[in-house]
Amino acid sequence: MKKRRLSPYLLVILSFLVGILVGGFLLTLPIARTDNTWGRYEDGVFMATSAVCVTGFDCYQSGLGNTLTYFGKIVEMVLIQIGGLGFITVLTFIITLFKGKIAFKDRYYLSQATSSNTIAHVIAFVRKVFLITIAIELIGFALMIPAFLDMRGNTADAYFNCAFHSVSAFNNAGLDLFGFGTSFIRSNPLLAGMSDWAYYYLLCVTMLLIILGALSYIALIEIFSFKKRPRQWSAHTKICVIMSAILILGGTLLLFLTNCLIHPENGINAFDCLFLSVSSRTAGFATVDMNSLSTAGRVIDWMLMFIGGGPLGTASGIKTTTIFIIMVTIYSFMRGRKVTAFHRTYSPSLIVKAMAVMLTSLFIVIIGYVAVSMFEINNPNLTGEKAIYETISAFSNTGLSMGLPTTLSIGGKITYVVLMFVGRLGPMTMFSVFSTNMHIDEDETHVNYVEEDILIG
Repeated sequence: MKKRRLSPYLLVILSFLVGILVGGFLLTLPIARTDNTWGRYEDGVFMATSAVCVTGFDCYQSGLGNTLTYFGKIVEMVLIQIGGLGFITVLTFIITLFKGKIAFKDRYYLSQATSSNTIAHVIAFVRKVFLITIAIELIGFALMIPAFLDMRGNTADAYFNCAFHSVSAFNNAGLDLFGFGTSFIRSNPLLAGMSDWAYYYLLCVTMLLIILGALSYIALIEIFSFKKRPRQWSAHTKICVIMSAILILGGTLLLFLTNCLIHPENGINAFDCLFLSVSSRTAGFATVDMNSLSTAGRVIDWMLMFIGGGPLGTASGIKTTTIFIIMVTIYSFMRGRKVTAFHRTYSPSLIVKAMAVMLTSLFIVIIGYVAVSMFEINNPNLTGEKAIYETISAFSNTGLSMGLPTTLSIGGKITYVVLMFVGRLGPMTMFSVFSTNMHIDEDETHVNYVEEDILIG
C-alpha cells in the first residue's frame, strides 16, 4: 500500500496549532506565573498564539513582564523564536544535524513546506535561515547590553532582558518585559528611569532588528553574501528593499504631517513617528499611546500594518511584494503595457495571486471586525474605531493596540486567536491546503469557451 503524506501546507498549520495548544498549557502552570496559581487556559492560548504568530498582543492586566516568571518568559521567548522561524525550518535544521543525506522526495516536501523555490538547495537554505537568525539575534543581544545595564544595572535580569527583546524585535513579535502593557512608552517606571541616551539607543537597536527581520530571508541571504552589487540583486530583493524604504520613509512623513504638524497637542515628536512607521510593519512596539494618534494617523497605521513586511521573513501582512505587484499592474494597465519592472515581466498567474491575497485579506478583516463587534457588544471599552484597529493589528500580526485585548471576552479572544493564526499562515498557505495546483493554466480543460466582455467599474 502506498504511504500517504500530509500536505506540507497542512503540516505547517498543524505544527503551529500544536505549538499554540502546548504553549498555552505551559503558560497556565503555576510555575509560569508570579502569583503561583493556575492561570486561565484561554489567556494562555491567547498569549501563546501572540508569541507563535509573532503578534505582540498582551492580554495580561499588569503586562507579561509582571505576570510571568522566568519559566513563563522563557516559554514565550521559545514560542516567539519557533514562530518567527517556522516550525518546519527548526525541524529541518535539527534533522539535518543528525542525518547525513535526505532523499529527493523529502527535499521536495521540505521545499514546499518552507516556501523555497530551490529543491536541490533547500537544506542549505534552511541552515542559512537558522544561522542568520541566531547571528543577528546575538548581535542584537550584544548591542542592547549598554541600554539594559543602564536600566537594571549589572544583573542577570538585565542580560535576560537583552536576550528576550532581541528575539522579540528581530522576529517582529512586539512582546516586551517592561510590564503594565506600556511597551516602550516613557511613562513606564522602568523606562522613565533610563538615561535619555540609553532610551533612544535602545529604540534605534530595536528598529534595526525589526527592519532586518521584516525584510525577507531571501533578501538577507543575498545581501549578506556580499557577492553582488545592489544593481545585481534579484528582483525579489530589490522589491523588498525598495518597498521597505518607501513604506518607512513615507509612513514617517505622513505620520509627522497628521500628528506633529496638524495636532501638536498630542505630544508626538518626529522620532515617535519614525519608530511607529518601522514598528507598524508588524512589529508592534510603541513609544506612544495609540489612543493619542489622530484619526488620520491611525488610518495611515492601518495601511502600514495591512501591508506588513517581505515574504518568507518574520513579518506578516499581505507582504511588500504583493502590494508592489498590484501597484505595478495598475500602472501598466493605465499605460496599456505589459506588467514589467526591473527588466522582468510578471505572469498573469502571479498578478491573480497578488489580487487574491489582498481581497481575501480584506474579506477576513471585515469578518473579524463584525465578529468582534458582536462578541464585545456589551464591552464599554469597545468603539468602532478600536475594533477595526485591533482587528487589522491581529490579522497582520502587528500587535499595536488601543487597549482592547485586556478587556476582551472569551468570544473576542477566540476571534483574535483565529485572526492571528490565519494572518501568520497567510492566505496562500490556506489556499494551498485545499488546492493541489496553485498555477493557472488556460489550457488545462478540453473545452474552449467563447470569450465574453462585461462592464467593469
